[in-house]
Amino acid sequence: MDILYIMNVDWNWIKQRPHFIAELLSKKTNVHIVYQYRYQRTGLQQRPDRELDIEPIFVIPRGDRYKITSKINRLIKKRRVHRKIKNTNANVLYLTFPDQIDVIPKKYRGLIVYDCMDNHPEFVSNIIQKRELIRKEKQLIDRASVILATSNNLIETLKIRYGDKIEKKVHLIRNGFGGSILPINETKQIERSQLYTFAYFGTISSWFNFDYILQSLTDFQDIQYELYGPVAGVQIPEHERIHYHGTIEHDKLLENVKNADCLIMPFVVNDIIKAVDPVKLYEYINFNKNILVSEYDEIKRFSPFVHFYNSYSDFKKEICSLKQNCEIKYNNLEREEFLKKNSWNQRVEAIANIIDEEERKTHENSTL
Repeated sequence: MDILYIMNVDWNWIKQRPHFIAELLSKKTNVHIVYQYRYQRTGLQQRPDRELDIEPIFVIPRGDRYKITSKINRLIKKRRVHRKIKNTNANVLYLTFPDQIDVIPKKYRGLIVYDCMDNHPEFVSNIIQKRELIRKEKQLIDRASVILATSNNLIETLKIRYGDKIEKKVHLIRNGFGGSILPINETKQIERSQLYTFAYFGTISSWFNFDYILQSLTDFQDIQYELYGPVAGVQIPEHERIHYHGTIEHDKLLENVKNADCLIMPFVVNDIIKAVDPVKLYEYINFNKNILVSEYDEIKRFSPFVHFYNSYSDFKKEICSLKQNCEIKYNNLEREEFLKKNSWNQRVEAIANIIDEEERKTHENSTL
């Protein structure tokens, strides 16, 4: 089996679901990775290719903003993908974003997998652009043999948007934990700051609740926030107790958050967030810290490991409680068992089995 894996993010973006899945699938079969090169290359990491077949597609910079150049860019991507399919004899196309329907050859007869990671249309504010994205996602869903979704909320959203007919080909494949489970002694806080320290790592964007952060800094003079990760479309408020450190290499995260008292995920719960199964929660648990998170249905299963809040009043109460009692909510055995059951290895094993089964059914039907 040869898989052409078309990524929707730069290979050197902070490590997310596409990176984990592409790397681990490559250990099971031939995987060829293509992605659109991003010219505004801020907040990226230097990620080793691990001898993978990785190919950037170079298009006109910022060309997608204009009608004519966007058509040219689409043609460039289409030709590169067609050439890659021909050169590799890829019999599986693994797609990760709705507009990738544009690069599939009309005569392609291989298996098409659509890995739906987010409620993509909700990221678009322009009504015309949103409708176009929905139209393309419908085309991709109609053509795909396999649909993977990261959350139950996302599956229900897809059913409402595109009809119950997708139920026969959609599979719940949540995000997972990657890397090694850290020995408990490596996660211990070496020194405690005079200020109670909250830390966050991940993308900082419109869903980040800076209102709660700023209000808490007013209400508590003995707390501070340490933020790590790329910034997308927002500006971090200037405050003497908000410290932004930029993007940190994935293997350097522990040494940077080791002395934090609590890890946070202070998200505004909107339609984007409701569909998210956050990779960072798995990683937070590995770091053996208390965790403070905005509550929504999809992540209630994390309740043994996190402290939830639903309002600023809850947020404030949890901060008071965490400062008074530094004991970790979960024990090491619970941590290890959860991470083992929810590893990326487990997720990719399930994906490989789904693809194999669909390939088998396709082959049987073709021989009838």
